[in-house]
Amino acid sequence: MDMNNNKSPFRLGRILIIAFALFGLSIMSYLTFIKLANKTSFCDLSAEVSCDVVTTSIYSTIFGIPISVFGLLFFAFILFLAITRRSPEIFKTIFLLTLFMFIPSLYFSLTELLFIDSICILCETSKVMMFGILITSFFASKERAKTLFQLTVPIVIAGIVSSGVIYFAQTGTVATEDYSELVSCLNENDVTYYKSKTCGNCRRQEALLGEAYKELNSVECHPEGENSQAELCLQKNISKTPSFVIENNGVEIKRVIGLQKIEALAEFGGCSNTIK
Repeated sequence: MDMNNNKSPFRLGRILIIAFALFGLSIMSYLTFIKLANKTSFCDLSAEVSCDVVTTSIYSTIFGIPISVFGLLFFAFILFLAITRRSPEIFKTIFLLTLFMFIPSLYFSLTELLFIDSICILCETSKVMMFGILITSFFASKERAKTLFQLTVPIVIAGIVSSGVIYFAQTGTVATEDYSELVSCLNENDVTYYKSKTCGNCRRQEALLGEAYKELNSVECHPEGENSQAELCLQKNISKTPSFVIENNGVEIKRVIGLQKIEALAEFGGCSNTIK
């Protein structure tokens, strides 16, 4: 009878963790798909609540790898542990691993609030799944609470350090120089920047130019973007963003498509003399 009572919490814990992991895995799989396939998500509700705005920002990748891929691997591994490991000791491992991953995930939430100014509902839902796994594994673990809390200290420190590394990796492409002179030159030479609010390379292009990009002659091509001119983009045959186009009296002279290095953009706009 006692053995059955001992097994009951173990079974319930495994079932809950499997359920949380499956839901989280499905979310991460979907986010990875829309990121790699450059598709629009169903949760693109507004500029302030949009998975697309978040998943195309400079904060959506780490060393070029989508954050959702790391989330997918995390939930897949937790699912593997919960299904294949029958010992109650596995709950301690799941708890510590989830705690380590949960701290950087809170950093990602912070970037949504402070830097991106938009919330990804699916991203935040995945964190709820992580929190569910964290709480379930804590209470299902046979470790004494005091012992478990002692183990969390180095894990929390490692998580904070990882968040710092991620931040510097993500912001490493941000402009360190003032490109106001370059932007002024591009404007004078009739260069127009065609962008989209869901375009990841647009965010990277803007990060390269720094605050100066805000003064660039630009056209928003996404129908739901701020000051959208989607019809103009169709008229100009803008099929991909970012695109830079030079026109003279309404006649296109030349264009360049895709993310441009500063030197290449300056050369395209006839502004190489503005680059030191």
